[in-house]
Amino acid sequence: MHRVIGTLLAAFFIAAFSLSAQQSFEGLPAGAMSSAHHEQMQQFGRRDIGNEAGWDSLNGSLYHSDAMQRGRRCSLGTSVVFGWNPYWTGTAYTGYDYSLLSDVCYFSYEVDPSTGGYSNIHSWKTTDLVPFAKAAGTRVHLCATLFANHQQLLGNTANRERLIDSLIALVRLRAADGVNIDFEGVPASQRDPLAGFMVDLGNRFHQELPGSRISIALPAVDWSNAFDVATMAAAVDLFIIMGYDYHWAGSSDAGPVAPKNSGARWTQYDATRSVNYYLAKGLTPAKLCLGVPYYGYEWPTAADTAGSAAQGTGTAVLYSTARAQAALLGRVWEPQSSAPYYAHRADSSWRVCFYDDGESLRMKYDMVKMKRLAGIGIWALGYDGQNPELWDAIRDVFTDCASSPCAGTFSDMGGPAGNYYADESYAFTIAPEGATSVTLAFNSFNVADDRLSIFDGRDTGAALIGRYSGTSSPGIVTGHSGALTLAFVSNGAVQSWGWTSAWACSSGPSAVTAAAAAPARLETYPNPATGNIVVRYVLPAPSAVRIAVYDLLGTEVMAVDEGMRERGSHETTIVGESLSAGTYLVQLQAPGFRSSAVVMRR
Repeated sequence: MHRVIGTLLAAFFIAAFSLSAQQSFEGLPAGAMSSAHHEQMQQFGRRDIGNEAGWDSLNGSLYHSDAMQRGRRCSLGTSVVFGWNPYWTGTAYTGYDYSLLSDVCYFSYEVDPSTGGYSNIHSWKTTDLVPFAKAAGTRVHLCATLFANHQQLLGNTANRERLIDSLIALVRLRAADGVNIDFEGVPASQRDPLAGFMVDLGNRFHQELPGSRISIALPAVDWSNAFDVATMAAAVDLFIIMGYDYHWAGSSDAGPVAPKNSGARWTQYDATRSVNYYLAKGLTPAKLCLGVPYYGYEWPTAADTAGSAAQGTGTAVLYSTARAQAALLGRVWEPQSSAPYYAHRADSSWRVCFYDDGESLRMKYDMVKMKRLAGIGIWALGYDGQNPELWDAIRDVFTDCASSPCAGTFSDMGGPAGNYYADESYAFTIAPEGATSVTLAFNSFNVADDRLSIFDGRDTGAALIGRYSGTSSPGIVTGHSGALTLAFVSNGAVQSWGWTSAWACSSGPSAVTAAAAAPARLETYPNPATGNIVVRYVLPAPSAVRIAVYDLLGTEVMAVDEGMRERGSHETTIVGESLSAGTYLVQLQAPGFRSSAVVMRR
């Protein structure tokens, strides 16, 4: 369910947006049992606003950005980036980076189930979204929504045909490219009628509007088993999993809205399992997308920690708000779900907000690429406001400008704390832009009788570094080509916890070595062996230097700003009393290059 209602901002944020926009969106609580889409349309429908200018006047700059044509022009190729554009965002579409959108979908045609016609289509007939997107080569779709009384529509042949006729006419009117179906809360009794409707819809569109595309939104968990995707597949071009609301407004605890993994802490449901579920139902990867949220949820809680008991209904928070709050209050990473959150005191109680940002989205995007899915869906465009990093995440993974960051983490599909899955087969490439070498260090490793292969290059045709099975860890490996490719294959027998690892790259004409010095002192609990790290490095030219130390979850645990250093050899000592035993990545950071080394703490 697309639950995207905002949270009430603190007073210092209210000044950034118009008060009327806050009243129309921010702070509206979401119901635990019904679709937030439906609730939002009811809320906004009570406002007598008949055009996009009216919504702009109400919203101010809440949804607008200046992303259009920002940065490098990159090609998505065949990757699908499908974004829903809610009517209440007004003309936010004037700022979208269409080079990073393959498809944009106007939300929505509100289906009248008693007739098959619409109760409202808002500005579909006049919106400039259509020419904006078409001029950029982005496909345009109309979303049809229905959240109740499904049998009234699906059980009546005349109503179904009338809906199809109406959708064809409206898509043809705007020379658009297709239609998206978002029917939520469908009961099990409507499984066969829904599948029959989707087949009829697809066949009619493909016959009467050649080249048109039919898509459907799928629930993250098909609780009622109402979506017969195998039957639909012949007539539907794209299936988009709504990979969010695993924790929702009515959840009993504060947890990840869109966990990539569930680990040992959360319920068994997560985005990776949702993808596996629909693939097992017979969908081909080339027809499947993972939907991601540009929003989060904030709950009143008993404490300031992840998983704390909720003491009331949560409210949804736009990404633009969550980002600003996290910057102010402190962003915390929850590793088992691969998601960030923040906490703060409000009205004498705690509040905890989970959301998604560039880092957590990139990890899901990497999973999408590894599973060879068609791409992603976004709920909803405009909710990032004027922040560019979510566009950057798309560019960095799905386009021909894609490159890995110079430091990062990589674990199996089960995440850092969960088991991987049966019958997996995928590859992951680490290729930072301008890298001369990539070093990858493994912290834990157990793949039972399955196999991980590592190659020194951008694909599995590159030179083989090694193949690893059981508990024989690769340890520390370096790709001297500037890239590493890892390929994993599992069978259906035994699955284990897999691995956690982190990488760092070197680029430019710099060299660095690092070694653990003799411990400054030896302590027992709570600090095991502690000591210093001696870092020696060579600079090709005078540079401002920063030295960062990362653990194998990719978290920066220590950093030293060296300031300006002359050309030549240097040595510095990092006091490491706070570092426990383990493996760390040390990275020299200077303008124009990075250089990395691995240090073992004992």
